[in-house]
Amino acid sequence: MKSLRTVLILVVIALIAGNKTLAQIGNPGLMYQGAFNNAMFLTTKGAIERGMKSRPSAVNTAKSSLNFVSTPEVHNKVLELIASLAAKGDKDKIKSAAAIIEKANFLDEFDKVLKPYGFNSHNMPDVFTAFIVLSWQAVKGSDASKYPEGIQIFRKQIHSVMNGNATLSKFTNAQKQEMSETLAYMAMLFTYGNQNQIKSGNTAALAATRENIRQGVIKVSGIDLTKYTLSNEGFN
Repeated sequence: MKSLRTVLILVVIALIAGNKTLAQIGNPGLMYQGAFNNAMFLTTKGAIERGMKSRPSAVNTAKSSLNFVSTPEVHNKVLELIASLAAKGDKDKIKSAAAIIEKANFLDEFDKVLKPYGFNSHNMPDVFTAFIVLSWQAVKGSDASKYPEGIQIFRKQIHSVMNGNATLSKFTNAQKQEMSETLAYMAMLFTYGNQNQIKSGNTAALAATRENIRQGVIKVSGIDLTKYTLSNEGFN
């Protein structure tokens, strides 16, 4: 199981950055077509960067309009998409790939990462914040947990950007779940893929993996994480 999971992680990372045809996969709300081509939930790179320079008020996700309730139907839809990427579109292998992904409990692991920071894994801004932080950690080879105040500042900034977006407020529950779960899977695949390459000691493969992750984040948000540093003052 461990070797299969490792292969799965590396295959998905390579596909995310290297397969140009993936830009047309799915309906609005799914990976690439919805999240990537719409510049991350229809917010722009400029809006995100302006938000990263602001000092907004505290976050309250209890009654946020960007929360969602998970349903098995949407979860299975996202799982099938991720599995189809891992199986390189081979329909005979999608079912087994989906079983491996499900057994790996990536979403549960993602939730565990979020909890110490008070993040809500059923809130789009919190999920996007975690996606960026975990991706930065993988790309830079740094430990983001050393900067809890900075993470909270960034969280507030992203909430400010997304909560102020009229289009997002009209998203259906299904769209919110699809986008959030897709980013959660990507964040954990990036994290584990980076860790596996570090353990392998193959510096060339590690560099390639980090470049793939960097490109994946650019496709999602337009943000090049190699140009940012994280401190307790947030991202700069």
